[in-house]
Parts: sequence; structure tokens; C-alpha cells
Amino acid sequence: MVKWVRSGVMEGAPELVAELGGDYRALAREAGVPAAPMANPDLPMRVDRFVVFMELAAARLGEPAFGLKLGPRQTLSLFGPMAPLLGSAATVRDMILDLADFFPLHTQGTIVGLEPIEGGLLLNYELSAEVGSQQRQVIELGFSVVAREMRRHDPAWKPDLVTMRHSAPADRGLHDRLLGDRIIFNADRNALLLDADLLARQVAGADPEIHGQLAAQYGSAARTIQGLEVLQTEALIRTMLPFAPIDLAIAARLMRKSRRTLQRRLASHGTSFEDLLARVRGNLALLYLGESSLTVGEIAEILRFSETSALSRFLRRTHGECPRQIRNHRRGGPR
Repeated sequence: MVKWVRSGVMEGAPELVAELGGDYRALAREAGVPAAPMANPDLPMRVDRFVVFMELAAARLGEPAFGLKLGPRQTLSLFGPMAPLLGSAATVRDMILDLADFFPLHTQGTIVGLEPIEGGLLLNYELSAEVGSQQRQVIELGFSVVAREMRRHDPAWKPDLVTMRHSAPADRGLHDRLLGDRIIFNADRNALLLDADLLARQVAGADPEIHGQLAAQYGSAARTIQGLEVLQTEALIRTMLPFAPIDLAIAARLMRKSRRTLQRRLASHGTSFEDLLARVRGNLALLYLGESSLTVGEIAEILRFSETSALSRFLRRTHGECPRQIRNHRRGGPR
């Protein structure tokens, strides 16, 4: 299934490309994204094309922090009709809860989840397996946008913890300035910690009446999303995979559904729990091999393969190459 997002997510991209000495129209044409995105920011755009554009811009312009630099140029307006809902929330916590609850209305190409932990909320941010296994630029863009919005409510704020699946850049200066110096790379998830003090802050444009009306409307719309259970199941697999066994029965229990109900709903969308598990494992394996400095043994452990050889057999079966060949190929080395 093709995943879509509003063209508004390209806000600021033409200007940044021009500042870096590039030709935005040429990059847009090559990546297959709108040549004038802000002329109609509500125009649907394929998420995988957006991912290609971000990675292409970083490579062509010689700017490995392209996504990180784009974030400060974007506002809540990138969420289009969802922006008034987020902007009218009473507190930052309410805003973040709305973002997670209604994000599938913005796009199903990326997955947002929240995990309560001591001291605040962990905001998890992932790309759907169907979008592709390159993620550095889009993940860093997402975190940069969140950080910018949080500093509107607390100008001095920086997260106490950020984790990203990809490897560290050669120069971490901009990362430290925008996201703080407590960043863990080669991690088992993409996540950003929102502390309790920040979450309790009031939103300047809070309007309980408008927010209540919009939340009811979006709640009704969210319940009609096709494939929502597929998205929720994939998010659960991605969250749990490095930490605990996950199967259909466990997933159904955590999603408060019967095993048969979840199985039936996944089947109605042409998939199954086993298919989703294999898809996520394959997607993350490619990502780690291409964008992290983890060893093959460490990747096998994170993805819960019994041993390195099991990961190798899985990748030969699903992608036709062993881990070493995939890593060399994705990094431009000999196959």
C-alpha cells in the first residue's frame, strides 16, 4: 500500500537547498516530489519519495545534517488541518498525546508512539517498513521539529535523552546544539525524552472549547482509518523487538484484542502478524547494516535471531545477499 503525506512537510526545503548552493527543482524532479510544494501544501505526496528527496539532498549538497537543519524552518503548520488541534491543547502533554493519537491522520508512512517512563514520556519515532530502510534525514528532521516546538514553550529546553538507530556523524556540533549532548547513536530505537516539567507547561494558544470540538472530530476520523491495526501492530513489534519476545498472542493482549480478532483484522488488509514481523526484521536489518556501525552479531541480537547465522539465512532468503554483501552494497563498496 502506498503511504502518503501532505506536501507541507517540504516547508523550508527549497530555501535551504538554495542556501546550500543546490538546485531544488532538479533535486525535486530526481526524487519525484513537488517542484513547488508550498503552492499547494495539502497536495498528497508519497512518503517514500520524500525520504528519497531528503537523503538525495544530503548527499548531493554535501550536508549530512540536512534534515537537522531543515527542522528549525518548519512549524506546526506542516500538519495542516491538525495544527489547530495541537495549538489549542491546554498543556504540552496534551499536545503530545494528540500528536501520537492522531498522527495516522497526517501520514501512515511514519509511526509515532509514546512510552511513559520515570520522569516523563519517551516519544518514539519510526519509519514504516514499507517506506524504506534509509531514515537518518527524516528521523533527524522529526526530532529537530519537535525540539523547535518544545523550545517555544521553554526556550532553554534540551532533551535529557535522545536515541537514534543510525551511527554518529563525524561532526556532532549541530546535533549537540539542537538536540543536546545526551544523544546515543547505534541505538535500538529512535526516541526523544520529554521531561515532566516541560510536559506540564501551558500552551500559549490554549482554547479548551475549540480543542474539545476538534478532538471529537479527529477521534471519529481516526477510528475510520483503513489499516490502523496494521500500523499499531508494526509499531508494537518495533518497540518490543529488542527487549522481549513478541508474537501474535502477546501483541493481541497488549492491544486489548483477542488473538482471533487481531488475526482476522490483519488478514482483512492482506497481511499477518508473521508477515509484519518478517517485514520489520528485514527493514531494520537493512537499516542497521547501512546506517549504523553495529556488528552483525549485535544486529542479530537486537532483532532476536538465535545466532548470527540465523540472520544471514534470513537475509539470503528475503534479500538474496548475506549481511556483509548488503553492508558493502549499501555503503558503496564491492559486492
